[in-house]
Amino acid sequence: MIIEKIQKNSSACTFNWAYFDSARTGLKHLFRRKDLRGKTVLLPAYIGYSTREGSGVFDPVQAAKMPYEFYRLTKRLFIDLEDVKKKIRKSRGQILFLIHYFGFRDPNLHAVKVYAQKYGLTVIEDFAHAFFTFWQNPAVTFDYGVFSIHKLFPERDGGMVLSRNRLRGDGTRRYDLFKYDMPAIAARRIENYSRMLKRLRSCAKKYGITILRPSLHGSVPQTLPILVKSVELRDHLYFTLNRDGYGVVSLYHSLIDPIDSSYGAEQEVAGRILNLPVHQDVSHKHLDPMLDRMLEIISRQRTS
Repeated sequence: MIIEKIQKNSSACTFNWAYFDSARTGLKHLFRRKDLRGKTVLLPAYIGYSTREGSGVFDPVQAAKMPYEFYRLTKRLFIDLEDVKKKIRKSRGQILFLIHYFGFRDPNLHAVKVYAQKYGLTVIEDFAHAFFTFWQNPAVTFDYGVFSIHKLFPERDGGMVLSRNRLRGDGTRRYDLFKYDMPAIAARRIENYSRMLKRLRSCAKKYGITILRPSLHGSVPQTLPILVKSVELRDHLYFTLNRDGYGVVSLYHSLIDPIDSSYGAEQEVAGRILNLPVHQDVSHKHLDPMLDRMLEIISRQRTS
């Protein structure tokens, strides 16, 4: 029969997901593959470390004893196009690792991937903060995409790797993400971000705030990242707001040791960054009080 009455081809129009207990475990699995083992990994020079959790990106690189090199980012944490192109040319056939910070696509992303593929690099994209950004336009224009479940969904753990070719996971259970209203989650995050963005735009200059991502450009945010005037002010805001019940974070306040003072722009961001929550549990009624309290703390710090 030329045309069957119903669809039967289970391999047509599928995503090749592999499930792991975490995104970190998925990365470790990737770096053990024969086609990747021992290759040099080009990493962005903004990777965090904490004494409690280690480094979700760098730990798998070290565990697999992968050679690595860093490419620079700008003061806005966008890819330094000239620097990464220079390092791609020197690394023909190696691995390019891209991170979607705070859920946002980099404006240079497409150009960088085209350039990397021209030189035969394997492209791995880290969507730990960007599941919903990917879901808005789910094009597999990479070799491997790494996703974290618990960072964006109310789950305790879980990671996924999406690949061009079939990849075996570690036998953990499949997570039923379709029980969540994903369009509603994305819409709430966008709405919360937009509401705070409007307020911050009107007062950022007065309070010495830099908005790292002043527009969404089709992305679904993980948090709203801002820079404040100093490390001391950032730390004071972090501890005071959390004490007052506003769950802010600071991604990544401590960079891994190999990213030293020669990476000035990245260290500057790490020292001043504060990430405001926009997740789906956040109600509108809590956003203005949080911003009021943050601006009050900044005002007091400036006059003390």
